[in-house]
Amino acid sequence: MKNAFASKMSYFILTFIFLIITASFLFSGYDKFSLGGGKNVATVDGTPVSIKEYQAALSRQIDFYSQMLGGKSLSQKQIEEMGIKQSIITGLIQQKLIGNAAQQMGLSISLDEIKSEIKNLQYFKRNEQFDVNTYRNVLQSNGYTPTQFEELIGNDLKQKKFDELFNSTIVSENYVKDVLNFKNTSINVHAIKISRQSLAPLVSVSEQEINEYVAKAENAKALESAYNENLSKYNQPEEVKARHILIKGDDNKALDKIKAIKSKLTTKNFSSVASKETEDPSGKNNGGDLGWFSSGRMVPAFEKVAFGLTPGKISEPVKTEFGYHVILVEDKKAAKKQTLDSVKPELARLLIQKTKAQDLDQLLKSEQERIMNLLKENKLTDLEALQKKVDAQFFKNSDVNQYDQSIGQLSLSPKEADELFKAPQGTTLNFGNAGTIFLVKINTGMQLQEKKVEDQLKNETSTQSQTLSRKTREELMKALNNKAKIVTNPSVI
Repeated sequence: MKNAFASKMSYFILTFIFLIITASFLFSGYDKFSLGGGKNVATVDGTPVSIKEYQAALSRQIDFYSQMLGGKSLSQKQIEEMGIKQSIITGLIQQKLIGNAAQQMGLSISLDEIKSEIKNLQYFKRNEQFDVNTYRNVLQSNGYTPTQFEELIGNDLKQKKFDELFNSTIVSENYVKDVLNFKNTSINVHAIKISRQSLAPLVSVSEQEINEYVAKAENAKALESAYNENLSKYNQPEEVKARHILIKGDDNKALDKIKAIKSKLTTKNFSSVASKETEDPSGKNNGGDLGWFSSGRMVPAFEKVAFGLTPGKISEPVKTEFGYHVILVEDKKAAKKQTLDSVKPELARLLIQKTKAQDLDQLLKSEQERIMNLLKENKLTDLEALQKKVDAQFFKNSDVNQYDQSIGQLSLSPKEADELFKAPQGTTLNFGNAGTIFLVKINTGMQLQEKKVEDQLKNETSTQSQTLSRKTREELMKALNNKAKIVTNPSVI
């Protein structure tokens, strides 16, 4: 439903934009070219991605990850494993595609615009005024000529204009009202989804079978492999669950502010105060929640205090390179280490359960019948108990609207959604297959929620404009990628 809406709107916008660009590409003459002796990392329709651009972007990204790891330098192995180099290349290619597209669409940048942008950059100012000598010195120390830097600024401005084109996408009021009508029309369901393999823990295995399996030498490698695959389960470092409030800065003003905040904090109001006061952007949306973390994830000064606190305690102000923090430790998990020998029986049971194919098939069939009856009889506590035993996705009293067509995190296919919205109240539908149990019971039929559309219209218009802009931009970038002549030079990466 929502895809049909979005596709219809984005089709016209995308077609118009792409026709402009394609018309230029048809006569661009970029069918064959070389990298010019390997001086560039890549070329995009003849536009080079220079080694200098690549190295500067790579250095910034490595510095960012290094800060995230508490200032520790990244090894070459870590850089490779994290795919940093490839992500940098992909990002730079995307920049060139956008720059070329902006040029072809007539989104040109004047010299006056470039000069104005540079003069407003804070690091070229002295006493709040642009200083030519500072400008030249900063460029020289970073290995740029004024011409090169001005070209970079021009490309950045082109990208901004390109993005503004999509941000200005307007959707009609009738379109938004239709979307709201579909979002406000929903049914209420109970749903459960379990894969065949997830039922393995329910397969019966005797102690004799386990002992025999462990005793056989040919099973040693399988046990060791299973142990290594679950190493994080059996060898868990100490973890802390915490929240924090950050005030940026390292001066007395920042310290006084964090002290004032600390004076009014309790474990009960920490989340609400964090949402209001923290200067950590992500913390404003989740009450400063950092979740669970182990050693090495945070900067050393922060970690030292967090791991030293007992659950339910709030720290004194903690200074790091990011500013001043106060930390609330909500919970802790002690380090746990189990040897292979100590968990062999458990691993043997799991391995045996996975091999009992016939037992699993029979169990899948019998469990499906049992769950169907539990849903019909509304025995939700039994289903919750099953969820704890196996890796099941269980959603009770979940509202499913006609627009999103999903049950919790489960997205329905168009066929499933159509069947679901047509079925009468009280029906239990089977969307499973030979390898999955997927049952949905309809608690209430389709109902239009009593909401004032006018109250929702403004927010929904903004949401739909952003969604449509993003979708149109993604489709255009995909089309540009497919159309462009992109050549990379792996030897210099």
